[in-house]
Amino acid sequence: MSSDERITPRSMIGRVAAVLGAFSGERPVIGVNEIARSSGLAKSVVSRIVSELIEVDFLERADSGVRVGIRLFELGELAQRSKELRQLALGAMADLRQATGITVQLSVLKGADQVYVEILRGRDSDMNIRSRIGGRVPAYATAGGKAVLAHSTEAAVQLAIPEKFELLGPGTVADERSFRKQLELVRVNGYSHEVEESNPGVECVACPLLRADGTPIAAISVTGPAGRINVLQHATAVRITALGLSRRIRANSAFSTL
Repeated sequence: MSSDERITPRSMIGRVAAVLGAFSGERPVIGVNEIARSSGLAKSVVSRIVSELIEVDFLERADSGVRVGIRLFELGELAQRSKELRQLALGAMADLRQATGITVQLSVLKGADQVYVEILRGRDSDMNIRSRIGGRVPAYATAGGKAVLAHSTEAAVQLAIPEKFELLGPGTVADERSFRKQLELVRVNGYSHEVEESNPGVECVACPLLRADGTPIAAISVTGPAGRINVLQHATAVRITALGLSRRIRANSAFSTL
């Protein structure tokens, strides 16, 4: 180990965060030496991290150093649109929680997972659910994921189908044929219903938020303890909320490509 390869208490994620944290509006282009001074990392460590970040387009070379790359810009745009989606949906979610008394969730499909943008906990706040804001759950096991996938392209559906279906709860769908039947049922009913698929003891009803052309943007859902209340009785309320939100979102051009 060279003398400048000093040991640091930071994890790899922490080191990468320290490198990216060196950039600011006042310093959009900086060199490796400056990043090393700002981050407290050895220059050789910074050089290696910067090179790898350039390879994946998180950083890019500039005349006098490096700057934030296109991939980080794309992620920033995605984060902003998720924030705007949450802001548009929050009032309707609060109304739905008041009407049903149970947990309301807003989620989007990212790859093979359903990512939770907002969660408003209901009277069932002691219920153990796998989802959390910013967290991911395999889309095939969630009502929200199936609500979105039922209106998605075949490529998106294929991406969500794993080599092996992991059992997240006693009711988790176990194979591709059954999963595709569930998606067809969503298209027929207008909502998705899952019982103990994403979690033991949890039941959920979800509806998609759709663009004017029928492609999905997100899903809104209600979640309650399986067997203790009739979650399915709230399907109509969820559908009405989803229809109203879809109309509001269509009027916002920021979501045309979300």
